[in-house]
Amino acid sequence: MVNYKNQIGQLDRWLYLFIFIHVAAWTVVPFLTRYTLPMDAMEGTIWGQQFELGYDKNPFLNGWLTALAVNLGGTSGWAVYLFSQLSVAVCFWAIWELGKKMLPPIYAFLAVLLLEGVQYYNVHAIDFNDNTLELGLWALTSLYFYQAVQTQSWRNWILTGMFAGLGMMTKYYTAMLLLPMALFLIINPEARQSFKKPQPYLGLVIFLAVIMPHVVWLFFHDFVTVNYALDRVSSKPAWFNHFNYSALFAWQQFEAFVPPILLALLLVLGRRPFLSNPRVQISPFNQQFLFYVGLGPFLFTVLLSALTGIRLRAGWGEPLLSLWGIMLIAWLQPRITLRRFYRFSAFFFSIIVITLASYATALIRADEPSSANFPGKIIAETITNEWRNTYHAPLPFVAGSRWIAGNIAFYSSDKPAVYINWDKKLSPWIDEEKLKMAGAIFVWDASEDNEPTITEIKARFKSLGALQIKHFSWLRNHSNKPVEISVAFLPPQEKA
Repeated sequence: MVNYKNQIGQLDRWLYLFIFIHVAAWTVVPFLTRYTLPMDAMEGTIWGQQFELGYDKNPFLNGWLTALAVNLGGTSGWAVYLFSQLSVAVCFWAIWELGKKMLPPIYAFLAVLLLEGVQYYNVHAIDFNDNTLELGLWALTSLYFYQAVQTQSWRNWILTGMFAGLGMMTKYYTAMLLLPMALFLIINPEARQSFKKPQPYLGLVIFLAVIMPHVVWLFFHDFVTVNYALDRVSSKPAWFNHFNYSALFAWQQFEAFVPPILLALLLVLGRRPFLSNPRVQISPFNQQFLFYVGLGPFLFTVLLSALTGIRLRAGWGEPLLSLWGIMLIAWLQPRITLRRFYRFSAFFFSIIVITLASYATALIRADEPSSANFPGKIIAETITNEWRNTYHAPLPFVAGSRWIAGNIAFYSSDKPAVYINWDKKLSPWIDEEKLKMAGAIFVWDASEDNEPTITEIKARFKSLGALQIKHFSWLRNHSNKPVEISVAFLPPQEKA
C-alpha cells in the first residue's frame, strides 16, 4: 500500500493556493471591469430586499444570500462576486475531498484542476444566481452522502440532509441529484444497508425541516415558483421536441466539457507510456457511486426531456459536471511524469490568464450594449434626486421591469421596494394601498412596444403623472444608441 500522507499534505497546500487565486481573480476582475451587476444577480437584490420564504422564480436561499452580500459590500458589488466564487471554491474543496477517497491524491488534485477549464466555473460563475449557488451545494451533498453511506455516522447523514435541503431551496432542479442518490441507495448492496440504520432517517427529517417552511409558503402564494418552473420547461407539443431538446442539452454539456478533455490529453502526450501501470483499482462501490451520483443527474435530465419533450436550458447543467473530472481521471489514469505535469501546469495557468484577459477585454472594448456597461447607477441617482427635489421625501417604491426597476432600487440611496411588473403575484410584499399613499416611480423600457401596458397601468393608478422619456449614455459604449427609459411619477397622497 502506497503511503500518500506526505503527498496529500503538499497537494493540500497547492490546492488551497489554486482556490485562493481563482477566488481572488474572479472576484477582482468583474469588480474592476463591470459598472453594473449581472442580470440574475440584480434580480437577487430585488428578492433580498424582502425576507420571504420563496420568490416568484426560485425558493429563498439565493435571495437571502444576495441580501447578505449586499449588506457586506453595498452597491460596489464586490461581495456579490465574492459569494459566487465562494460557491465555486466550496465545490472545488468538496471534489478534492471526495476524489481523495477514490483515487491517489495527485489524481484527485488533477480532477479539480480540470474543472477550471469548464466555463461554468469561471465566466458563467460571475453571475450569482441559483445555478452558481448549486455548484457548492451539489458537491457538498455528494461528498457527505458518500461518507454517510460508508460510515453511517450521524454527522454525515445530518449534513447530507441539510445540504440536500438547501439545494432544493436554491432550485428545484436539485431533484435531479436526489433521484439517482435514492436509486443508488436501493441498488448498491452496501448502500442498501443504510435502510436498516436510524441515521438516514434523521437526515431525511433534517431535509424536510429545511424545505417545509417553503412548502407551506407555496400554499399561500398560489404555487407561483412551481408554476414558473413548469412554464419554463413547457413547449408546444411536437414529436421532434423529444429528441431536439434532449439532444441539444446533451451536446451543450459535452461542449462545456471539451476543455477539460483537451487538458487531460496533455497528461498522456509524450514518448513514454501514457497510462498508469499497474492501474488503480476502482472499487465496485466507487464505480457505481460515480455512475449514479456523478453521471446520473445528467442522464435523468436527458431522459426526462426525451420522454416528455420539455425544454432544457444549457445553464441548468452548471452543477452537473462537478464529478466529471473525477470520472475522466479515473477512466484515463495517466502516467504522471514531471515533464507532463509541468506542461499541463503551463497550459492550465495560461488558460486562466487568457480567460480572465479575454473577459475583461470583451467588456472594456465592447461594441455592443452589455449589462456590464449599463448606466444603472446614473439612472438611479438621477431619478432619485428628481423625486426628492419634487416631493422632499425619500423614494419609497419603484415599479417596472426587473432590470430597470432593480437597478434603481439597488443603486438608489433610498433603497425603494420593487413592484415587479405591477404584479402582486411577483411581488407579494407590496401593498398597493400603501404604495398609492406613499407614492412611487414607474419605469418602462422605452425601446419596447409597451403602450398597452402603460395604458393598463394608468387605468389602475389614476393619479399617475405624465410620461417622460429620459436618455442615458451607455458606459464605454458611447457610440451606441442611448438607453431610453419612460418614467412617470405617482405622487404621494396627502394624509387626511
